[in-house]
Amino acid sequence: MLRRLLLAALVSLGCASNARRVVDAAHAVRPDADYAEGIPSPAVWSALAASPGRERVSNTEVVKVIVDLEDHDRVYFLQSRRWEIHYFFASRFLNTPTSHVEDHAAFNIREYRRADRRFVLGTIMHPRDSDTWWYELTAGDTLDVPRTVRVFNEIRALAFMGERLRYHPVPPSHDGARDAFAAAGVPLLFSDQIYAGMTYQPVNPGIAFGTLRLVDGPLDTARVRRTDIVVLSNPPLDLPVCAGVVTAEFQTPLSHLAVLASNRGTPDMALRDALHDARLRALDGRLVRLAVTPQRWEIAAASVQDAERAWEAMRPQGASVPLLSPNDPGLRDLATLRLRDLDVAGAKAAQLGELASIGAPVVVPRGFVIPFAAYLAHTLRSGADADRDAILGDAALREDPDALAQRLRRLRERIEHAPMDPALLGRIRARIATLAPTRRVRLRSSTNAEDLPGFNGAGLYRSIVVDANASDAALADAIRAVWSSTWNLQAHQERSFFRIDERRVAMAVLVQQSIDDDVVDGVAITGNPFNQGRPALFINAQVAGDEGGAVTSARADQVPEQTLYYTYGERGEFERIARSSLAHGGTVVTDGEMLRLADALQAIHAHFVHDAWGTDRAMDVEFILHGPSREIVIVQARPYTLRYDGGREMAEEP
Repeated sequence: MLRRLLLAALVSLGCASNARRVVDAAHAVRPDADYAEGIPSPAVWSALAASPGRERVSNTEVVKVIVDLEDHDRVYFLQSRRWEIHYFFASRFLNTPTSHVEDHAAFNIREYRRADRRFVLGTIMHPRDSDTWWYELTAGDTLDVPRTVRVFNEIRALAFMGERLRYHPVPPSHDGARDAFAAAGVPLLFSDQIYAGMTYQPVNPGIAFGTLRLVDGPLDTARVRRTDIVVLSNPPLDLPVCAGVVTAEFQTPLSHLAVLASNRGTPDMALRDALHDARLRALDGRLVRLAVTPQRWEIAAASVQDAERAWEAMRPQGASVPLLSPNDPGLRDLATLRLRDLDVAGAKAAQLGELASIGAPVVVPRGFVIPFAAYLAHTLRSGADADRDAILGDAALREDPDALAQRLRRLRERIEHAPMDPALLGRIRARIATLAPTRRVRLRSSTNAEDLPGFNGAGLYRSIVVDANASDAALADAIRAVWSSTWNLQAHQERSFFRIDERRVAMAVLVQQSIDDDVVDGVAITGNPFNQGRPALFINAQVAGDEGGAVTSARADQVPEQTLYYTYGERGEFERIARSSLAHGGTVVTDGEMLRLADALQAIHAHFVHDAWGTDRAMDVEFILHGPSREIVIVQARPYTLRYDGGREMAEEP
């Protein structure tokens, strides 16, 4: 404390240089230092470097750099474990009577976005996996290309890795100025090159206890236990409740698998060639503790006592009772639904109706809902209710997955084969006609046990597309198939794990126009999963059509475009952290479309989360761009909880 007070006093007298330097004349490392004026050796780099979990690239060391343009381009390489935020260092050591450092908000505006700035604020980054070095600015920085070139060259000259150092053009204007940088002799490094060198991807950090199971081949989901940590060759589309998951291929960040893991609190990671990793193979079949952190991972043998405590802590303490009303409101138009209608229309339909109430810039498809009352009447007539109660009352089935799967299959068949009320079918057909002109309609699941705070249920139930003029038999088959998906094995196991009262689970069907001319499919969360201190929208988008892939799938061979759109700065600050593997070097969502999409996402966040930016509350939003005009349509929104433990929370001033 005395050292800090003394430093503050010296700085207030204009002695900015009194911050302790890392190196003296002989380049000896001083552990109590605050900065260095050069990085002449790996030892000095190690004294300065930090590995904060808030970095978007795992297993990476960083050193923050300040260049003081008013002091002859003097360079400060910060001790970045202590000074993680440029402003904290500048306000402490570079604030003098003649060169005043403003408050934090004013500092950010001037030093990142104004031509008359005093500082250039950047970072040198070094991922251990690839031994690559690069310098970058933040996404919202508007520094012009000539000054960027000058600063980059000055930093290179002061660092031992200077010949290997490259510039990563993060600001969109710099990404579009590649030729100018090349003409100036600046070697560039791009996001796809950075991510190609990564070997570890922390999808959902956390601690898992379980029996390690290496699965070299197709996954039999019926054999997965909640106490298993599964190591898989490929990311699956769906996964039953388990203790943890490791995939040998990288995952799509907002796939159903990633969202399920976040919702469950299940540690989830990717490790290239995981099935052949010696550390994992040595513990196959044994009880282990797996730690997934934003920077690295660890695994070790575990005790039964520690594992049992962890397993019990994973589940909610009390039972959850779904909202359910037997009232029949008829085939309500989607635009008339609100959140209060969840007990008759299900969460998906109620939340999409709530979205419709926002108005511009939020656009949703037209549709209507077949309420719970229709499902309840059908399951009662078919005898499915009695089958359901018998299954839920048989404790022995919990320990026999094969028998459980068979009983659930018979329950679904009872729902699917029972005749549907012809009067209801006639009313549904008449309502579909009002959605014209549409060639097809989507029948989407909307239960009271999905899309809820604390229970996401992503991918648990079926949705089916049918022709708008389908026969009565085909339409009835599709509706009953959606109803029966209430009782697939994974949905039952997921609800059971979360202690949901399954006797009150019901299925409504959202019938909406099918938008078949989509050119972009996307999913976003209205929060920054990497860094709580930098509120942002995290947007994943992929090319649609015959050559495209589903952005919510987990396929690693089809990388989506990934963008962080920062919400705390001026409009239009965004960073494309990965480019689509299907866009042939181009963008999936243009800069102008990104602004329009951000307006819609921020309106959704404000409506549902009430402007609580930077907290753990957010929305998970699916969207499409369709038609020649590439109109943005929101097709789903549901609550999402961000997990900032493990190093992703906000940085604090030393």
